[in-house]
Order: sequence, then structure tokens, then C-alpha cells
Amino acid sequence: METTPNLQVYDLGHLGLVASIVDQIGLVQTVDQFVGPRPGEKVSTGMALKAAILNALGFVTSPLYLFGHFFQGKPTELLLGPGITPELLNDDRMGRMLDSLYAAGVTELFVEVAKSARRAFPFPVRALHVDSTSFHVHGAYRSGEEGQTDTGDEPLVIRLTHGYSRDHRPDLKQWVMNLICADTGGIPLLFAPGDGNQSDQEALVPLLARYRQGLELGEVVVLDGASYSQENLGALQGFSWVMRVPATLKEARALLCEELPQEAWRPLLPGYRGLEVESEYGGVRQRWLLVESQERARMEEASLQQRIVRAEGEARKVLGRLTARTFACEADARRALSEASGRLPLHRLVYLGVQEERQWERVGRPRKGERPLAVVYRLRARLEVDQEKLERARRGLGRFLLATNVLDREGLPPQEVLRRYKDQARTVERGFRFLKDPLFFAESTFLKRPERVMALGMVMALALLVYALGEWALRRRLEEAGSSLPDQKGRPTAKPTLRWVFQLFMWVRLVELGGRWFVLNLAPHHETAVRLLGAGRYYLLE
Repeated sequence: METTPNLQVYDLGHLGLVASIVDQIGLVQTVDQFVGPRPGEKVSTGMALKAAILNALGFVTSPLYLFGHFFQGKPTELLLGPGITPELLNDDRMGRMLDSLYAAGVTELFVEVAKSARRAFPFPVRALHVDSTSFHVHGAYRSGEEGQTDTGDEPLVIRLTHGYSRDHRPDLKQWVMNLICADTGGIPLLFAPGDGNQSDQEALVPLLARYRQGLELGEVVVLDGASYSQENLGALQGFSWVMRVPATLKEARALLCEELPQEAWRPLLPGYRGLEVESEYGGVRQRWLLVESQERARMEEASLQQRIVRAEGEARKVLGRLTARTFACEADARRALSEASGRLPLHRLVYLGVQEERQWERVGRPRKGERPLAVVYRLRARLEVDQEKLERARRGLGRFLLATNVLDREGLPPQEVLRRYKDQARTVERGFRFLKDPLFFAESTFLKRPERVMALGMVMALALLVYALGEWALRRRLEEAGSSLPDQKGRPTAKPTLRWVFQLFMWVRLVELGGRWFVLNLAPHHETAVRLLGAGRYYLLE
């Protein structure tokens, strides 16, 4: 009977691609330099962090808090280094790694890694996009007892508490992730954790100012309307910025609903038109760009029809209460009708007259010559849609206001103002969607201490950095090489998502047989991706 040679099969998949990107940005060396070695440790903090990123981008149902289970059956010595086995990558090692990251300062450390990434992959940065999102936490955290800040640059410990929940879980406490991303590929350049009840209006602009030098700012900073205030405009002195103007401002409301001549509008991007006006809100000279979107106008027209129906129901209640009242004279009745009609958003009450009612001392037919105790009046009116109000509401459909302090229209034309703002959806907001995807499995947090929550947030942001950087680099190199990869339908594409590329590697295995190593199921398109991302050594192509 023949004996079977010693055979070991490892699940390699796309992890070699992730490991290669981590190596190229020098993450392990940067982190270990910041944190420093610990006596007797077999896995450094930087290497443990690399392992955590491999876990986070593994796209399996093994979340980050089940760290040790993920590496069972993975070629850890190939991916992480000789002597590093799955047994060394346990939950205790991850916990110590999180503690070390927190002690080093998660925001400062992230900025250093991002700088190293920009040196390794010199991607252009024309604009920075700033935003925040919340992650809910499970467990009994003591809200308000942790210290918030000291006199240094970074919070000591964030407060895990209730706030506006973007996860639609107001029943749970939360923390907030602040990100600043490049317009190129949505690559994050700064991560900062915040309190669960953080106000974006108070937090984001000071964050920009604090790390201004470290960010090596791009041309323009893009923020949402929550940051548009007189205080923040003053704090942004020296920055070039694009922001949305809140519709709650009196000046903005007037412009959004103003009737404007057709010749005043200019085409911007496809489906958009706009016009510019000058403003000096908050003592800062700026250009306001009134934008009208055709697609948004169609959507808001459907919403307006629903508002009309709801408003009619409320208006009928108002009319019912008025007609049930009695008034001392016709003038009082008409005055009350006019005031109520003016408060209706989309309807008006039409005066039809009054009905006189006499009140007698006794019930029944009055005696001859008896005078009534009082004469009162009841309103007669009807309800109808106020066409003027409706037209004013329709004029505002699809409109929004953008502002910039770049006064040179040649340097930043209106089309570019709109384009920079729209990029928010494909940069920082896309990053938040990625982090909250069920496949990433970190949309909620299961750690016991706020310090470790902060460090885990850094791991999540670094995973986004590696993913976004890899996708940008692969697309650029495919274009430069005139090459392509198959898409979901087998057609060639030069702009694949990195998630799809990861799925292409699903069946790639590493085999050890008789002391020799082999990579199985590696097709030509796999080799193309491996070569362009510089991951040859992980797939035995070097």
C-alpha cells in the first residue's frame, strides 16, 4: 500500500494582494517605529496590525473580534513571516495590539501611515473630503465618566453615548468616526474617533485646522452643510473650501425659491444648470452657486404631491376648528380666517361670508319683542390649493446652494465647484458604505473598553486605506499597460472594483507537497493582477 506524501493545503485567495499593498506602504515598519518593541514578543504590534487588516479584508463571516479563528488554514508564515503561526494570532494578541495603538495615539499614527502610503503611491490630491458617521456599540458602557480631552491634540478617551444614529439604532450607544479622504479614489488621509453625541458643526473644522500641516492639503476642502456657520467660516481662514449652504438660512431660503429669468441659468454638468451670486455671509467674501438638478426635481415633484395630500388633511382640520368657533363680529371672523390661511403651507381658505346666530335667554321660540342676549357670527369658507404658494414651492424643486471662497472663476469654474461637491458621494461617503457593508462585518462594535474601540476604529480606517489604495493603483496600472481583467459577465474591463478582483481569487490555493510549494488555480488574469499590484512573491511568481 502506497503512503501519501505530506500534503498541506492553505487558503491563500486574495490575501497575498492585501499583504503586498500593506508591505509597499511600509505599515509594519511605521507602526513598530512609533510603538516600539516589547521584550519577548513574537509578533510585533505592526505585524499584528497587518494580520488584523488581512482579517478585515478577508470578506468572510469571521468578524474582527474572532481574530484567531480567521487564520486557521491560512499560510500565515508566507503572509506575515517565518515562525508566525495561527496560534500566535489569538484574541489576547489582538487586545494588546489595540492597547498599543491607543497608547501611541491613533490619529497621529494613522496620519503617519497615510504619509507613507502617499510616498509609496504618489496619487494626486486636488481636494479633501471631510465627513463623519456613527457606529453603534453593544454592552453596558458608562456614559460620561470617561475623560474627554486634555490639553494635547487628541482625545484621551471618547464617550460612548447616545446621539444621532446614522445606523438607525437610537436604542444603542455609539461612537463617531471622522474621516478626511482624498478625491483620488476616496483614499483616507486622516482618521479621528469622536464622542457618540459629537456635533459635526463643532468638530470637523477644528479637526482640519489641527492636522493642517500633517495632511499636506490639496487644493480645496469639501464639507457638508453642517459645517457652514459664521464661526467655522472664520476658522477656515487660509483654506480654500467648497460647502453646501443650509436651506435654513434666511438668505438661502429666499434664493432657493426666487423666480429667476431663464436666461440667467447656465449649463453645468449633464442634468444640472446653475447661476452664481456674490455673498459676504459671516464676513467672508464668497461665491454662491445656485444649482438645479433635473433628476432631483423629478423626485421632489413626486414628494411634493404627497405633501399636498398631507397638507390638505391638516388644512381641513384647521377649517373645521374655525367653522366651529363663534365670533363677536364679521371683522373678527375674517381676521381669524386670514391669519389661519397665511399659516397654511400650500393651501388657502376662501371667505364665503358669515352666518348670524342669536343667543336667547331660554330654549325655545323667543317671545314677541324679546331681545337676544348676544349676536355671534359663524364663518363660511372653503379650502383650495394656493397656486401662488404651490408655484413658489415648485420653483425650489431640485435646487440646492453651494458656496466657495475661491473667487477666481477661472481657477475654480462653476462646473468644477459642483463636481468637487458631487465627489463627496464617491469618496468619503463611499468609504463609510464600505465599512458598514455586512461583508466587512464591523458595522457594530463588541469591545469592552472605549480605548480599544478607538483603536479598532483605526484598524477599520486602515483597512479602507489599503482597499482604496489598491483599487486606485490597479486601475491606473491596467490603463497604463493597456490591459484588462474580466468583469462579472466575462467582458474585459480596465476599471474593476477591488472587491470583484478579490472574488476572482476565491479558489486560489497554496499547497505544500513533499517539501515543495505550489500555487493552484492561478489563471492568466490572476497573474495580471498579481504583477500589477507587485504581489509576485506571495503567489510564487518571483
